[in-house]
Amino acid sequence: MKAFTFNGISKPYLTPLKGINRQPWAPIEWTFQEAIKRPGALLINKNTKVRTLSIPVFLKAESIEDLQKLKEDLAEWLIHDEPKPLIFDDEPDRIYYAVVDGSFEPDEILRWGQGVIPFVCPDPYKYGDEETIKLGGFPIRNEGTVEASPVFSVKFSTSAIQFVFTHENGKSVRIIYNFSVNDLLVVDMDKRKIIINNNVRMTTLDLNSTWFSLQPGNNVITVSSEATTMITFRPRWL
Repeated sequence: MKAFTFNGISKPYLTPLKGINRQPWAPIEWTFQEAIKRPGALLINKNTKVRTLSIPVFLKAESIEDLQKLKEDLAEWLIHDEPKPLIFDDEPDRIYYAVVDGSFEPDEILRWGQGVIPFVCPDPYKYGDEETIKLGGFPIRNEGTVEASPVFSVKFSTSAIQFVFTHENGKSVRIIYNFSVNDLLVVDMDKRKIIINNNVRMTTLDLNSTWFSLQPGNNVITVSSEATTMITFRPRWL
């Protein structure tokens, strides 16, 4: 198979081997509940579990002594306290976020080594590149297969006493504030944060608001006032 980069780095002494298990989707686990006088069971809850990526690799060194140094370099490259981007050359437009979980125990023959790198993705989804689109008059297309969390940036050209984002599914977020010309409003639907002119202003949120995500496919989003509204999001795949 082709090579991969981890945390923006690839290693010339490392060659991936056949046998990598890259599942077509992250593991799904359902919770079931049996019902009296009903065959089978009811679907109660769906949980997307962590994704594992076991990558068999071959290490090529100049000598047995050099092989030991390569293993130290391998550890410095791969061991981190938080997930880092993992990109495969045969899937360059998808990003996994992974950590190493477990040990690497290569079989060593003279100056060569062969083993398996055990990657785990706590966030099981694959990500695409960030997209920024100006909102207005057309649906927002989420090409991913799961929901995406948008961030809205609004630049006011007129004054307003509120601003409302409404998704076609009926969910809406209402911000109550005396907006002036050139004010900048940022609403992060994932972190559930409201920022006005670089200051966090959570008290401006109408408590009847409902946070929403972009569904796979087309999404129609309307706003209550005329203003330059940009939407930024990253599509995700199961």
